[in-house]
Amino acid sequence: MHIFFRPARKAFTLIELLVVISIIAVIATMIFSALAGARQKGNEVASMNNLKQWATALQASIGENNGHLPTDGVTGEGADGALNLKDTAAWFNALPRYMKERALSDEEYKTRAPQPPDRSIWINPAVTKEEALKVIQPPEKFFFCYAMNSYLSSTAEPTQPANRIQSLSGTVFLAETGGDKPDCTIATVKAYYGPGKPESDKDNAAHFLFCDGHVELKKRKEFDASIKNFSTDDPGPEDAKNLNPHFTFIPYPDAER
Repeated sequence: MHIFFRPARKAFTLIELLVVISIIAVIATMIFSALAGARQKGNEVASMNNLKQWATALQASIGENNGHLPTDGVTGEGADGALNLKDTAAWFNALPRYMKERALSDEEYKTRAPQPPDRSIWINPAVTKEEALKVIQPPEKFFFCYAMNSYLSSTAEPTQPANRIQSLSGTVFLAETGGDKPDCTIATVKAYYGPGKPESDKDNAAHFLFCDGHVELKKRKEFDASIKNFSTDDPGPEDAKNLNPHFTFIPYPDAER
């Protein structure tokens, strides 16, 4: 009778186990990073497409209103201005109909305001629901993922003629923001695209819709007032002569907000 002995299986050593665990951890990190990158890229494309729809609506509105822009929808001056939901000429009320969307003043929005994670023209998908819920109190407060350049709607002349703007291709109309204001300046832009903080990281990027209808993604270091040596708050009329004509919030030298 022949007796066969199976060789004993060699157990993994502690070092081998640690190596395997390390490899798995590296692979998991790579997969997570790839998924996060793909998600951010998808959000970036979605937000850009939103702004392109607003661009189409803006051009249609200008054509129907004798070349005049909509208002920013703010009552009062500067930082103290409040949302004027009843302003029918405001961008958030005047433009949506061109996209077959409801105006923000629609009664339904007073009980169910646009907010993340909605997929709509109002929402930048990079913004979290938690961030929006800190603000939303309709009809007094809505969360704006996009806001209009406040220099285009001064209190002295609420509806500006587009032909007065010195550089249509260089003047911002809408920018990505995140708060309860329907208007914005450079100081209130939030750059959600990048690994850093939207409010401060110089390499994070934001989308801008310009008055001629094109949309661009720009890093904070390309537009931030403090980095570009404009006024520390935001570029005022006195800074107009120093601004890059290819990227500015100032439509003409004596613009006020």
